[in-house]
Order: sequence, then C-alpha cells, then structure tokens
Amino acid sequence: MSTTAESTSSANQTTTGALSFANVGKRYGEGPFAMQGFDLEVSPGELVAIVGASGCGKSTVLRMIAGFESHSEGEITLDGKHVSSPGPDRGFVFQDYGLFPWLTVAENVELGPKEKGLPRVERRGLVEQYLDLVGLGRVRDKYPHQLSGGMQQRVAIARVLANRPTVMLMDEPFGALDALTREQMQSDLSRIRRSVGTTVLFVTHSIEEAVRLADRVVIMTGGLSHGIPGHIRRIFDVTLGTDRDPTSVEFTDLERLISQEVHAQA
Repeated sequence: MSTTAESTSSANQTTTGALSFANVGKRYGEGPFAMQGFDLEVSPGELVAIVGASGCGKSTVLRMIAGFESHSEGEITLDGKHVSSPGPDRGFVFQDYGLFPWLTVAENVELGPKEKGLPRVERRGLVEQYLDLVGLGRVRDKYPHQLSGGMQQRVAIARVLANRPTVMLMDEPFGALDALTREQMQSDLSRIRRSVGTTVLFVTHSIEEAVRLADRVVIMTGGLSHGIPGHIRRIFDVTLGTDRDPTSVEFTDLERLISQEVHAQA
C-alpha cells in the first residue's frame, strides 16, 4: 500500500526529490531475506516517517537509499535514476552527529561545498545561509565540544543542507537528546523543511514524533528475529495541518491507531 500526499505548503512544491521503491528486498549473503516486497512512493518535498520494532529494516531502507548498502532485488530510484552508490543528492543525518571535533562549526558545514570545489566566496555564503537557517550563526567559530547536543545536531543538519541535497535521510536524529531539546529540534526541523522544501525520510521509534513531523507514517514489521522478512504493514496519512497539538483529540487518536498497528502481530 502506498499513497502520494500533497506538500503541506506551496513553498514545498519542488520538482526534485521523488523517491521510488519497487518490490525492494535485502538479504545478507545466502541467508534468508531480511526485508522483502518493500513498495513506497515519496513525493518531492514530502516528509515520510518510518516506525516499527527494532530489526524490521527501518535503518536498512535509509542506508540503501544513501547508497551505503545495495539492495538484493527490486529497484530504488531518485528522480527516475537508479540508486546504486552514494551521491551529493542525498544527505544523511545520524543520531551521533558525526561532526569533526578538530574543525569549527563553520568548517564542518563548509566540508561538502569544499569537496565539490566551490569557490571560497560561494562556500562561505552557503555556510552563513544554513547556519542562520538553523539559528547558529553566532557560534560559527566554536568547536563541537563547546556546544550542547541539540546545537551539535543543528550543525549536522546545516552541514547536510549546505550540500543542497534533494533528499535528507534522518536515522533517529533526536534519539540521544533530552525531552525538551528533542521537542525544540522537532519544531526546528518542521520550520527548516518548510523553508527549503527538501524531501525527508525520517526513522524514529517515537510514534508521537512521527505524528508531529510527518506527512505520512509508514509502519514496518517483521525482520529476521521474527522469522519473516521486514515489510510495510500499513501507511497512515497525517492530515493534522502545520501546527500540531500533541494534546488534541485528533493527534492522540492517530497516535493510538498507529501504536496499535506497530504492536500488532505481522
């Protein structure tokens, strides 16, 4: 089951960032399939959250799109082109930030544009643009160890965005943050996405986080530990508007329905 949702804002209307998974499967060596029959269409500018129990294949989906792992069957395309290796059109935000401690905030963000060979003036312009976007222009000359966890994750997001990817892949990016910082980062991500219109695939164990952020929530189930390949169980459209109140009846009802599906047997 897969549906295509419209972007939540006219600012999100982009022409790149369309992802397609067609009957995708993944196996390791000659063993059984860890994931199989994965079908999903993601529209440009859409944020799709993937939830499910550990081992069902959520992170594997991101790694295959990133080109870090190959798929064993089926086809993955980005804007109609087959995905087989890493590329600058896909940016990955990890839970552990992945910043280089010997580089300043600005130097971390500048890495991608520098590797592309962009002129110094253009690189510096991108650094300023995206640090301002994540609200960290004032700490551009500090080092990662001088920043809080939330600030480091915002630097990681700015570093990805400075490469101007069409797709941002986020694997439990806020999982290591305290509750208040996590809530702030969720608000920041919603604001940033409305600004840049980048397609986002977001893996999380938090159903509330998925409902708060996503246009659609994909529920995966199965996995090798369950004796069946990981697969999509159900997809929920989230039609709660831009400003979502986690205490509202509509929000909690959807959260409850998704929770029931996540905890149901495959």
